[in-house]
Amino acid sequence: MEGIVTFIIITLLIIIVPGPDFLIVMKNTIHSGKLNGAMSAFGITSAHIVYSSLAVFGIIYLLTSLYYVFFIIKILGACYLIYLGIQSILSARQSMDFTSAKSGRNNVSRFTSYRQGFLSTILNPKALLYYVSVLPQFLSTGGIEVKSQIAMLSVIVILVICGWFLFCVFVFQYIKLLFSNPKIKSIFDYAVGFILIGLSVNLLLSKST
Repeated sequence: MEGIVTFIIITLLIIIVPGPDFLIVMKNTIHSGKLNGAMSAFGITSAHIVYSSLAVFGIIYLLTSLYYVFFIIKILGACYLIYLGIQSILSARQSMDFTSAKSGRNNVSRFTSYRQGFLSTILNPKALLYYVSVLPQFLSTGGIEVKSQIAMLSVIVILVICGWFLFCVFVFQYIKLLFSNPKIKSIFDYAVGFILIGLSVNLLLSKST
């Protein structure tokens, strides 16, 4: 199996493009701390473990071939992004309520952070399509059997994804002090909220093949 380095680079470039996962890790790290950010990253990684397992056993190709299954995943994913976006906007409105003495971190549990990361990925059809469009291009015809190749590539994907988002948590830790200002926090939450809603609209309008 050749092209492992190329596979890692392409996978990393796809992951680096900011999307819902990136925003969730960023928001939870900045507002609730590095452990919450890490739990979001582990949630994202867990979702990819699920998709990787489905790819190894060939089930994922069946899912993508069934239009209604793919359509339902897309609708649920868009609805979940809208839900998170509205939550972020409501949080921004609370931040602008200077009459209240609320300050510090948001009261978000680590399990909630994990769940947000997991659901944002498992309900993202683009993550699903990665395993049926990008990954198969790096399978070789000889030597190791296909299932073993898919398993090896999936392990690489999972390690790259987990490593990238944990690195993001590390970086976000150093900019979180900026958001101790209620105005900056409010602007950030508004931006995240509207971007998530915008991503949900883009998801709904995207065409699946």
